[in-house]
Amino acid sequence: MPAGKKKKPTRQNTEVLEQNSQSLRKLLRLYNQCSAELNSVACTEVTKVIRSLIEDGELLKDIFLRPIPLKKQIESPDELAPNAEPIPIPQTHVRPLVRTLITLQNNTVKVFCVWNICMDLFDCIELNAFLKLPTTAIQTLTLNDCLLQPYPLSRLTLDYYIYGTLRILNLDYNEFGDEGCSLLYSSLIENRGIVRLSLTYCDLGPACGEQLGELLVQTAISEIYLDGNRLGCQGAHNLIKLLLLDCEKALSDKREKIRAENELKAQEALLREQQGLLAEPVVEEKKKKKKKKKKKKQLLEELPPFGPIVTKIHLFDNEIDSFQPDGLTIVQETINAYARLIEISEDLEELDLDENVIGHVCGGILLEALKSRKENKLKKIRINVSEKIDQYVFADILKFSAKLKKKRKRAKKKK
Repeated sequence: MPAGKKKKPTRQNTEVLEQNSQSLRKLLRLYNQCSAELNSVACTEVTKVIRSLIEDGELLKDIFLRPIPLKKQIESPDELAPNAEPIPIPQTHVRPLVRTLITLQNNTVKVFCVWNICMDLFDCIELNAFLKLPTTAIQTLTLNDCLLQPYPLSRLTLDYYIYGTLRILNLDYNEFGDEGCSLLYSSLIENRGIVRLSLTYCDLGPACGEQLGELLVQTAISEIYLDGNRLGCQGAHNLIKLLLLDCEKALSDKREKIRAENELKAQEALLREQQGLLAEPVVEEKKKKKKKKKKKKQLLEELPPFGPIVTKIHLFDNEIDSFQPDGLTIVQETINAYARLIEISEDLEELDLDENVIGHVCGGILLEALKSRKENKLKKIRINVSEKIDQYVFADILKFSAKLKKKRKRAKKKK
């Protein structure tokens, strides 16, 4: 086809585009109606995206719900007249949009994100009702800075309802603390689909490390982001304790398997020599075996791998330091555990320990682990550590690892 000429839309494509536009018009009309009933203001960004999709005849796949921007600055109480009533600030709520999706039994939205909008108990109940629908196809659920409290969070039952589609759960900047983490653990321990869990700046303490560590080995979670919490040495150690045991077992099994294979090969070679055959098997036989393995993999691509396959651990600014009683001993025990994980884990790709003052000795321990990993011929990992260690050790750590992108530090709230 000559350049510049567009393919003419067929009758079937035109019908599909018109059907998509009609469904989106219905969604927009119902969203505005639900917003009015619940004293809410429709999100300008969502309505703008829907109108754009109506023109193109495309499906609604991503929803980003944010509060409406205030164009005019609200006058301060001192500037108002003495008898004047305070000006009500229009608010955007989550419930109207979720109720609209439930009414229409939407099955096209893959990404549902809420940023900086307060979510109460009723919002969580309504959202949970949408997630439980058999038509729901959500793959990414993000609820950032929504002031989520423990009890409302517990109403998001993420155990078995949507394990087939949900892959990413992001609850950053919701300070629900240890209680909320415990309730979330009870909800996620039976989940078999989530592969990425992000709980940055959620005010999680040392007690959360053990429960989150169980999630790493008993679910499909392979990436965990815990930046800006206060796990400390104890929580950080408990986070990988079970994972490290599993890696040690995997290493032992691998060595045993190699030993058994070498013995079997030696026996086969001896038998072939006795029969007057070549000591090594024919190359064509190896190719057939490899082809069979590839076919087996293709059948399992739909579901994420289950079990302790952890690739990314982010613990930026988590109070992993020696500023506590017996701090030097405790921090060395913790760093020794992470060093061992670096040495033997075949799955690990990223480890972020930046903004944790681990000290010169622990910096050296991590460096030796990276050298050992290279000797073991394992893939290079991306790692971040605090610059408050010996400058030569820090430079060597960067040399033996691929550096992670620096994060902007968000200040923790004072209590």
